[in-house]
Amino acid sequence: MSTGGAEAAAAAAVEVMSSEAYLAGDAVREARELVAELCRHFYLQGWVTGTGGSITVKANDPAVLLAQQLIVMSPSGN
Repeated sequence: MSTGGAEAAAAAAVEVMSSEAYLAGDAVREARELVAELCRHFYLQGWVTGTGGSITVKANDPAVLLAQQLIVMSPSGN
């Protein structure tokens, strides 16, 4: 009897739990806060209009594979 299916299901469950933990983790929270802070600062300095442009920040977490790390961005005005 093959356990390949069970192993794949277990690996997928760990990946989902890891993804949820990553999204709720400090790296993503800090990146979201940084995007908001940068947008606020740039607007108050007169460097950008309220809806012009976009800011992106990578949510770096060494425990997460590079290809699976998020890039958090400000919403566009469109």
